[in-house]
Amino acid sequence: MDNKTQVIYINMDDSGQLIKDNPTELVFVYGGIFFLSLKEQENFSRQYKALVNKIKPKYCKDFYEDKKIDTNYCLKHWQNNCKYNCPELKSNMLKSSDRRRLLNLVKKYHTSVAVISNYKLKDYIFDSKASKGRYKDYIIKREVKKIIENLISQNRIDSNTPVKLILNLDEQSTLSNGYYDLESSIKEELQFGILNYNYGISFPPILRAVTVKVNYKDSYYNYPVQAADLLVGEVRHAYYNYLQNKDFEKYRKRTSFLNTSIYLP
Repeated sequence: MDNKTQVIYINMDDSGQLIKDNPTELVFVYGGIFFLSLKEQENFSRQYKALVNKIKPKYCKDFYEDKKIDTNYCLKHWQNNCKYNCPELKSNMLKSSDRRRLLNLVKKYHTSVAVISNYKLKDYIFDSKASKGRYKDYIIKREVKKIIENLISQNRIDSNTPVKLILNLDEQSTLSNGYYDLESSIKEELQFGILNYNYGISFPPILRAVTVKVNYKDSYYNYPVQAADLLVGEVRHAYYNYLQNKDFEKYRKRTSFLNTSIYLP
């Protein structure tokens, strides 16, 4: 890779399920946090890890009950060599004060979400794991394209200079009904554009040259992906509140820190 290549690191996770006719799963959210350099991502990881290590002991029952261990213990071990059942800090388990501390750090960086209203989706999307997998791929592609368009409009990247996209996704199986894998599909849309033959609509390319690498990460060991979980959990909770109280202004203020957001379908 030459020095002129622009590298973008996108870390993503989801909140909720892509499921039909479930009153507790009206909304599915996909998104995360992204960086314009490896240095920026590593800097965030160090900061997030430091906060996690301060917060984590209170959520580890065995650790909390062992009075002989001080809080510095969490700085010196990983999950696979820990004698305690230390949980990963997931969005849905955190107290509001701890969630706020972590979110305040996340909000200092670039963030993006896609909010999907399950109850508005066509039934065929839920027909099989493969069709749901294809729709998840579609969500990711839409979101990545939105991120790139936003960066171009803000002159943060040059569309005529080669771009390398590195997507770090939480470990999950992704099945697709399409002909291409996710990497190839993202590249094709960004660099060559797409033509929807069913509707006769074409979408032009937005980058001159792009390479795409998708990695699947264990979020316990990857702090940007942990942060993505926190982010999408926060947005999903905020959107549920909006659906209940119809106060969109309150939702808008709560999510105003987002750099990009899309709503599907």
